[in-house]
Amino acid sequence: MRHLALALALVAAAVAAGCGEDNRALIPEDRAQALVESVDQVESACADEDVSGARTAADELAAQVNELPRRVDDELQANLREWARHLQRRVARDCEAQEEEETPTATPTEEPTETPTEEPTEEPTPEPTETPTAEPTETPAPTEPPTDGDEGGVPAPEEDGG
Repeated sequence: MRHLALALALVAAAVAAGCGEDNRALIPEDRAQALVESVDQVESACADEDVSGARTAADELAAQVNELPRRVDDELQANLREWARHLQRRVARDCEAQEEEETPTATPTEEPTETPTEEPTEEPTPEPTETPTAEPTETPAPTEPPTDGDEGGVPAPEEDGG
């Protein structure tokens, strides 16, 4: 869009500088005013991102330049024609919506749906691990019986009461 604005400003400046009733080689004032209005229409349509309208206005501008009276300076007419062609070539590219100029639109977010709360899962109680019990070791029986008639060992204590 910046290129188009510059082109439009230069065309308008050339038209304004080229108008005058005193110098017959310049653009007549009524024609100059019509050219400036066409430039404004191109700019307005382009600002509205109306490529078709901008192209129509640019074509109208080119037609107006081609219809300038013969007495208008040849170099001035050639410059205006070149600017009109340049404008016509740039309209589609410069009048489209530019991504860098677009303001992002916020997209509405949906309300979060309530997620059911999961019940806590019980961790299984670990099964007790059995510890192997040591087998009692046998005490070897004496190989010789006692000789003094004692059966060996200590007598059991007597219980009280009978």
